[in-house]
Amino acid sequence: MNQALLDHLFPSPPSAPLPSILLLFGDCPELTEEAVSLSLLKCSPSSAPGPDSIPYSVWKSVHHVSPGILVSLLAPLLHFGHHPSSLKNANGVVLDKPGKQSYDSPASFRIIVLLQTVSKILERIVASRLAPIARYTGLLHRNQCGSLPSLSSFDACSALPDTVRTLQRPGRKVSSLFLDIKSGFDNVDAKILCSDLRRKGVNHYLVAWVRSFLSNRSCRLLFQGSPRVFSLFRLVPLRAVQSLPCCSLSTSHPSTSRFQKV
Repeated sequence: MNQALLDHLFPSPPSAPLPSILLLFGDCPELTEEAVSLSLLKCSPSSAPGPDSIPYSVWKSVHHVSPGILVSLLAPLLHFGHHPSSLKNANGVVLDKPGKQSYDSPASFRIIVLLQTVSKILERIVASRLAPIARYTGLLHRNQCGSLPSLSSFDACSALPDTVRTLQRPGRKVSSLFLDIKSGFDNVDAKILCSDLRRKGVNHYLVAWVRSFLSNRSCRLLFQGSPRVFSLFRLVPLRAVQSLPCCSLSTSHPSTSRFQKV
């Protein structure tokens, strides 16, 4: 069952090759204490931590007492465009889906992935830098809602009925089509995504960091009610990390195949 869950929920994607030598990028703005503070504001103290067992409340206290600590920890990772392997480990809590007649299939379970909190802080900082660049360079569709400042799914829900009523006024027949990309976050192709970022002139350090972030990730499975921890490590893609608009970037131009499978 352990292997079946991994194959079903974490398909092995081709990872973008990582450089053997880290390069210092000169196009990276300095990380400020204010940027770290804004990232921490979006982090809920009640969120469960990952393998390091360090909750957000600890990092908030550390930043309050000595704001320079997190800046000193995270700034070099941005300047070198690197996400270390120690921050790519995650805990996957296996939960059964209620109401299933049988639990013999991996599809009867879902996994909540708990990432290391310091990694999530850095992700939010990168997302705050990447989102406006992606918006103004045309990487995202002009109607994109979500993963962007001041635009969310609530805006899309509000815009839809208004658009429908506008088209109905002249007597037109209006239909709405909703599409769902199965395992969209899981199947982001890092190589194609990074190629698109470079083509649009996104800062080199951001491209390098995204490539590093999406490569060689690992997860261990934790089953509810079981004292055993199954340390089943394998390559896993981005999952449930919605602070980083990688999936939105990958679906902005459907004509290009950015997903490994749909």
